[in-house]
Amino acid sequence: MSEVLKLTEILTEVQNFITKDGQIVPAQRSFYQNLRDKMNNHTGLFNEAEVGPLLLETRLEVLELTDEDYTAIYNIIMDRFGLSKRLEEEDQLRQELEIKVKLRKEAEQKAKAEAITKEKLEAEAKAKAESELKAQIEIEERLMAEAQERMLAEENARKEAEEKIRLEEAARARAEEIAKLEEETRLKAAENARLIEESRIRAEEEARMKAEIQASMKAEQEAKIKAEEEARIKAEEEARIKEIQDKVKADEDEKLRIATEAHQKMVDEAIRITNEERLAEQAKIDAEIEKVRMMSEREAAQKLAEKNAKLAEEEAAIAAKAAEAEANSKEIPDLPPFDE
Repeated sequence: MSEVLKLTEILTEVQNFITKDGQIVPAQRSFYQNLRDKMNNHTGLFNEAEVGPLLLETRLEVLELTDEDYTAIYNIIMDRFGLSKRLEEEDQLRQELEIKVKLRKEAEQKAKAEAITKEKLEAEAKAKAESELKAQIEIEERLMAEAQERMLAEENARKEAEEKIRLEEAARARAEEIAKLEEETRLKAAENARLIEESRIRAEEEARMKAEIQASMKAEQEAKIKAEEEARIKAEEEARIKEIQDKVKADEDEKLRIATEAHQKMVDEAIRITNEERLAEQAKIDAEIEKVRMMSEREAAQKLAEKNAKLAEEEAAIAAKAAEAEANSKEIPDLPPFDE
């Protein structure tokens, strides 16, 4: 039957281990507290078969505990079970030896009694007793050797089991570490991919904004050139219209000067004739002057109307061109500011 320990015995062994240096490592304290909680809630027996899994469960929960500390704590508890078991086996062996010694003594006493009562059979009885004693000793020695071999085999089996558990624990920890590294590698790869994609999008956005700025600058430059060209054309048109207007005015002034000089010549000529002739001539002259004046005014008015109509047509054409240029020009909105 497997040895059963008390809760206090197990926890005392763990306490003794973690306090042996005068101070308690946080990982050891956490392991002790978790183990104490598990054992307080444990409804089974505190034997080797049930305490071992509790120790392993606690180890899996307190991963910051070093493998050396866990192995030492595990060996202490298991040694406590093994010590109790060995003490039990040694006590049983001692009882067997006592019985055998008692039997041997009884055999010796019986041999002595038989020797006393049967002197003739003394030598034979003595030889037989010695033979039985020798055989008994051999049996005892053999039993003790078998017991020692059995204890050694059990110790080796326990160590092999502990080594197996340690190797399994190391393999599990290694597998967890590999899984953790693989997950970290995957997350890092995903993060790098995300950064590359963001960099690509940012580069595309910067290229797009640069293209828009260049296009805007080009459109502004073209609009500026177009406006300057339209202003130049308008200025040339206005200068040409003013030149035409100045020329019309000069022509009118010249005609008026000619008419005035002709009139003055007629007046001077009339002074030299007689009054009657002057009056008759004056009438003819006045009629002629009025006719000339009316003809000049009609001609000048007609030419002025034609020039004004032509100027109006040219101004309308200029206004139409300006309106068309304004309609064809588009307002270029400002670009949004760069993200800070």
